[in-house]
Amino acid sequence: MKRITLNALLSLTATLVVACAADSSSEHANDLAPRSAAVSTVRATDLDALGSTVRDDAAVVAQLIELGRRDSRAEAHLRHLCLTIGPRLTSSHNLATAEQWALAQFRDWGLDAHLDRWGEYPVGFDRGPFRGHRIGAESEPFEFTTMSWTAGTQGPTRGAVLFKPETLAQLAEVKDRIAGAWLISRSYPRGSERPKVEKEERDELTAALALAGSAGEIRSAGRNLVITDGNHKIAWDELPKTVRVVLRADQFKALADSVEAGESVEVEFDIDNRFYEGPVQQYNVVADIRGSEFPDEYVIVSGHLDSWDGAQGAVDNATGCATTMEAARLLMACGAKPRRTIRFILWSGEEQGLFGSTGYVRDHKDQLERISAVYVHDGGTNYLSGLGITIDMEKQMREVCAPLFDLNPAMPFKLRVNDGFRYSPDSDHAPFAGAGVPGFFWDQSGKSDYTHMHHTQYDTFETAVNEYQEHSSLVAAIVAFNTANLQSRMNRDFFEALPPRRMGVNLDGTKLGSVTRKGMAAEAGWQVDDVVVSIDGVAISTREEISEELQKGGPRKVVVIRRGETTIETVLDFSAGKDEEQRILRAKMRAERQLAEQKKFW
Repeated sequence: MKRITLNALLSLTATLVVACAADSSSEHANDLAPRSAAVSTVRATDLDALGSTVRDDAAVVAQLIELGRRDSRAEAHLRHLCLTIGPRLTSSHNLATAEQWALAQFRDWGLDAHLDRWGEYPVGFDRGPFRGHRIGAESEPFEFTTMSWTAGTQGPTRGAVLFKPETLAQLAEVKDRIAGAWLISRSYPRGSERPKVEKEERDELTAALALAGSAGEIRSAGRNLVITDGNHKIAWDELPKTVRVVLRADQFKALADSVEAGESVEVEFDIDNRFYEGPVQQYNVVADIRGSEFPDEYVIVSGHLDSWDGAQGAVDNATGCATTMEAARLLMACGAKPRRTIRFILWSGEEQGLFGSTGYVRDHKDQLERISAVYVHDGGTNYLSGLGITIDMEKQMREVCAPLFDLNPAMPFKLRVNDGFRYSPDSDHAPFAGAGVPGFFWDQSGKSDYTHMHHTQYDTFETAVNEYQEHSSLVAAIVAFNTANLQSRMNRDFFEALPPRRMGVNLDGTKLGSVTRKGMAAEAGWQVDDVVVSIDGVAISTREEISEELQKGGPRKVVVIRRGETTIETVLDFSAGKDEEQRILRAKMRAERQLAEQKKFW
């Protein structure tokens, strides 16, 4: 596809709308979006009628933009996942419900959809309502969690709050009061130490506490963000029995201070945690828009359907699932006919170890060579703002992303060009990248604070930004379609990045925080508090620019540093590095390829 500006795309859309306006029969009605007297959505049949000169990639992209802006359903998908279904822990009935709902949606939109099994869990877990509060105190309800796959209470459970004994002597003092009590850990002032307990005494204490019949244990979340995670590796005949509450830090401190002051403190918790016997089969949801020319080659667009269950699983990762589903709906509504199959996947088991995507790579090894690219949206609700790509795929990716560079000036898009992919096991793109398949994790920008919501009590529907969700759905749809229509699959030359050149310093911005004694910088005479001014004549203003310029070009880098009021020109020579020969080879082959392409043009 040739680069086409947004204005040209919108102009083309208007032309198509006018050309189709004369036919208002049901044959041309868009059954996936309400019609408007002013605007008519163009279907594939309309494009056929207009002839081959109009039926091209740009026309479909123009349709996507028009429909995505006029009638996005991204918020509706997100609302259903978060509010109708709720959190979707791997092995829970909620996740199974979400899988069936997504499967039905994809099929209703006309995609070929199925469930793809990747494994099983020995025990299933469902979290019901949970609540807690302090008795007799005018305070807000507790904000807390319990870890997934752990015990709940048998209905409302009220009890006194005691410090948990840490020695047998402490146990003897409160032994008669432990039954039915909630135990909290004692905090120690800085500089003081916990009692030293030998293993034999610790084991005896643990056994005694297990028999004492406490209501459960309360510990501090460490901060006011309450994080939920959990260990799924449990057996049906050895289910966890102790209730362990993780309480917001300030609320925990208030309890501990009251107990320390000798006050009589009571709390009540009602925690509906339920186990059910497995094995519980686990699946990814897979849906295809079949390719017209290369149906056995794939572009994968994805997010993970599972979530932790301390909140609603909104930004992690119902947002990514909603944009993936909406991208599929938009493409089908526009009658897109990609050359390669676009495969939409909603993974599960991501939170416990990328199980769904790892299982897919394991079970579909025969596909890996034929997968052009994998796109993963798993960074929250901020808009999709870019991609990290290799030098060798830059030409293809600029073609793919051409409509995005001026799609919305308020949400700019940028390609970051790197020497190669560096494996980072932080989401579902990683198993593919580890197998040599271009796996992309979207860059995201915007006003949302992902850290504040990630796995916390604030991961709720209200935290999602709908304008970002609508924009990201459109970005995902355009990139999927254009990637599927490339002349060839995504370039994998020199896919794996070489280890980066290192100076032997720690940086505070552009200032040296420390200098390793035997590092390259020390050999060049650099000192703590020196400031990097330029590298090979390129002015430096950020730490990221230092890293970027250091990896470019040949092994001999001329670096200007500032020491006090003096500037000093130094040289870092990486020629002896074990990877420099490979860097030279890559640069040579890239230059030869570029020259060959220029000769073809001439």
